[in-house]
Amino acid sequence: MKYCVLFPQAKNVHLIKDVGMIAYKLHKLYSVESYVACYNNDRYDYIDGDLKGLKLDFINKKHNNDIIDGSLYLRKNAKTIDVLQLFHVTIRSVVFAMVYKHYNKNGKIFLKLDCTENLLNKIKSLSTAGLKLFNYFFKKVDIIGVEQKKLFEEIQLLLPKFKEKFKYIPNGIDYDLFKSINIKFESKENNILHVGRLGAEEKNSEMLVEAFIKLNESNNNLPWNLVLVGESTDTFTQYVENCIQKHPSLKNKIKQTGQISNRKELIEIYGKSKIFSLTSHFESFGIVLIEAAALGNIIISTSVGIANELVSDNGGSLIMDSNVDDLTNKLYHYISSKDIERLSTNNVNLIRENYDWDKIVMNLYNEITK
Repeated sequence: MKYCVLFPQAKNVHLIKDVGMIAYKLHKLYSVESYVACYNNDRYDYIDGDLKGLKLDFINKKHNNDIIDGSLYLRKNAKTIDVLQLFHVTIRSVVFAMVYKHYNKNGKIFLKLDCTENLLNKIKSLSTAGLKLFNYFFKKVDIIGVEQKKLFEEIQLLLPKFKEKFKYIPNGIDYDLFKSINIKFESKENNILHVGRLGAEEKNSEMLVEAFIKLNESNNNLPWNLVLVGESTDTFTQYVENCIQKHPSLKNKIKQTGQISNRKELIEIYGKSKIFSLTSHFESFGIVLIEAAALGNIIISTSVGIANELVSDNGGSLIMDSNVDDLTNKLYHYISSKDIERLSTNNVNLIRENYDWDKIVMNLYNEITK
């Protein structure tokens, strides 16, 4: 079987997310011939490292238009592709599906929705013409993956004619990378961790810094650190420096690591932390949440992506968007909690049971080969 993920914008970092991981696991577990088709956008170090066996097929950037270039790629290769993985409900995906099915009527399309409430709202507001195009697209697709349980149930009710095509396929964790990591709670440090594109407007990382400052204003001897991981804008870096100048006692408590591309190094940082906080205004899934929970972090997050499902079993709390006081109070609650070790263990078990890429891809493979 040849499995192709068509995602022209793919960079190295996408390969360790759903763009690369599903194809990689299909290859590793079932000897599927797996490819990611994309422009040559980056140095793809993961291909020769953690994702050995996954292949890249570079799209010719002839027209500098991903829809045209991707369609030309499909015209040339569709007949040899048994399963085509696409993302999102976009004009690009509609065109790719049409071209693929035109040249390979027996091929299968797996559409990974990356679903959010926004998509459901857009479907509800479609015009008659828009709804016809939408229905035409979904008829072309064979498997439609929805990443969150709540949205999976809602979209089945919203579009009952496609109910059999909808499958609950969350994002996952590659436990092969965790084999050497010690997740014992007693080995953890008093770290509050945040991972993301620091300074990006939707990430709202400043909110966490402000909450950490408030925590320390009430207790200068608070033995906790704030660890900020990710590429940072110059504006955010300057913002943190200004905060430290105003609050000198935080100089050794707020730590910026920069972007960490080495997966094992990042996993070790997750493993050393006790609390993970996500302050985003918006996330489609939020894979950092399951990575953090898998390594025993308590989750404190705005109500985005998978956060609600993770905290429903008391593995953390949701916070109000942009409400610094709410975040400060929730951080203080868990810092002071005598139950934090039990909650940490709960999260480790929850993720292993429900978000293991091996189990997720096994279910998808069963659907593909029906």
